Amino acid sequence: MSGIAPRVFRAASNLAWSVSNGINRVFPQGNLPSPNWAPGRLLKWRERMPMATGVPRRTLSLCPDCNLEAVDAVLKGKIDLAHFRDNPGVIEAEIVEEGGRILMRKACERHGPFEDALSNHPDFFRKMERLAFGRDFGCVDDCNVHSHGPNSIRSGRGTYLIVDLTNRCNMMCSPCFMDANTASYVHELSIEEIKLIFSNALSFKPQREINILFSGGEPTVSPIFLDAVRQAKSMGFHRLHVATNGVHFAESRDFALQAKKAGLHAVYLQLDGVSEEENKHRGLGNYMAVKRQALENISAAGMRTTLQVTIANGLNNDGLGDIVRFALQKIDKIHGVVFQPIMFAGRDERVSADERYARRYPLTQVAFDLQEHTSIGWQPMRDWFPLSDFGVFAQLCDVLNPEAKLGSLFQQTHPNRGIFSPLLVDTYQKDVVPIPIFFNLEQFICDIVEITDSGRGPAATKALAALSLLRNFDQRKAPSGFGLGEFRCLLEDCFYRIAGSSEYWSHNAYSCDGRWRVMIVNGMWFQDAFNYDFSGICNSTTPVATTQGEISFCAYYGGGWRKVIEHQSRTATLAEWHGTHGRHEIYAKGKKVDLGQPAQNAGDQLIQIEAEPLAVPIDVLEHCD
Repeated sequence: MSGIAPRVFRAASNLAWSVSNGINRVFPQGNLPSPNWAPGRLLKWRERMPMATGVPRRTLSLCPDCNLEAVDAVLKGKIDLAHFRDNPGVIEAEIVEEGGRILMRKACERHGPFEDALSNHPDFFRKMERLAFGRDFGCVDDCNVHSHGPNSIRSGRGTYLIVDLTNRCNMMCSPCFMDANTASYVHELSIEEIKLIFSNALSFKPQREINILFSGGEPTVSPIFLDAVRQAKSMGFHRLHVATNGVHFAESRDFALQAKKAGLHAVYLQLDGVSEEENKHRGLGNYMAVKRQALENISAAGMRTTLQVTIANGLNNDGLGDIVRFALQKIDKIHGVVFQPIMFAGRDERVSADERYARRYPLTQVAFDLQEHTSIGWQPMRDWFPLSDFGVFAQLCDVLNPEAKLGSLFQQTHPNRGIFSPLLVDTYQKDVVPIPIFFNLEQFICDIVEITDSGRGPAATKALAALSLLRNFDQRKAPSGFGLGEFRCLLEDCFYRIAGSSEYWSHNAYSCDGRWRVMIVNGMWFQDAFNYDFSGICNSTTPVATTQGEISFCAYYGGGWRKVIEHQSRTATLAEWHGTHGRHEIYAKGKKVDLGQPAQNAGDQLIQIEAEPLAVPIDVLEHCD
């Protein structure tokens, strides 16, 4: 198109939107459908329970010391599980702005005051809260799944169901929110327990599409890892993932092939930096060689990887841009990046106040550090959104497919705890730009909420959504060669990942592999006892599945539930396990993994690049394949 044509086209689409929307508003809103998977009809925006937001505000939190004392009392048999469930150490807290920061303050009558930073960018913090979508359905028929006192999940379908297969690990890292390899006992799920967990996951409404994430410890050291994947697949779960350090995948390409054959869809690979220096705390002698070989073997098996990055201030926060460049350079193998600021749990639950202040890394800092350390034109106030906005698109999918057997993936993560930024990658020219540069995503989200709330039925809803897409797309600012046709293709792929369902979902989810790709960069901050906010626990979208129900990830690791449940259902003492199964390999203190023949061109040197106004070459790691 010429310079004039895009402006005329956009003006026409805005006019058409105004006319259509005006007509739509004249007529009373219709009712939304009542799908079989839901406990009632779909909720409109104003019918949803809003998330607790605002500064200042009061909330409930935990006293870190009272919580530790309560956990210890259960482990020593001084109190029972029911007492801990109802009394985990709850105290009042307030969230305030002071000195350019958002703070949580609380005081325990016995242990004194506690303070923690939630954000050092108040305007960004407030924007995420303003854009947050409301909560999902309340759960029904879930008494066998959600019964954990004030830590109970009250609403939602969840997006990731985490299944911790073992508390054993083949590394000895710090930080480690599980404190793996230090307990005097082994906790491993059996296949019968796996069946129970997945039966519980299917037992209540809203019934859902959900990602299964096998975790640990290190899940691949579990003797039933592959059997657990097969079991999940046989019970109708198709979005199967594993969170791993990658050692076993690096050691054996055959293992990766077996995992894919069993039904595994993708891998979340732990990576804290792109050099050995940035990963010394992991204790692995050939860390980057292991990660590169794991990436190669996972890709060769037909799966993709999401990088999972723990951020600690003063440790690796200055290398976030390098990680994004690494991911973009390997976009044929890497699907996305999840940045997770450190949570002081597990190995760090007794951290001193001084060390906690020094290492704390607020979630909002991710957006500003990536702006500073990359040259793709990232603007935090334009290009980042709360994770809960994915719920807007799940709602659209549910309205368009009222006969679907299962509900779409509905995100309701609290805006203080989850953010994302979508990038468009040109794999031919090797450029990347934030999508909001050429597409008004914020306005599009507002349009979709208004469209779905009008209750006009699938046909009219689809037409209005298409019109909104047209009016918010600015061809003049889009990369050369990227038009509406290409954008629609990418959006269809994104919507399939939210709402697609079939035995062949994993294969179909990898079908979009052309010139243009979308990479989502996420920030996910799990709570620990120091910054615990119960207003985000009740609508957790990352529950941990246990034989005693589904528990918020933050409650499980940050609120003490993991120790209690693992202790009460421990498989064997460590000595008994070693006598029966032998000792598993642990890579620590610089010990190297024997990889045999290393991956080709697997050098570790990162070549620095000069800043560019809008795009950054993604082949900046010239020694990488």
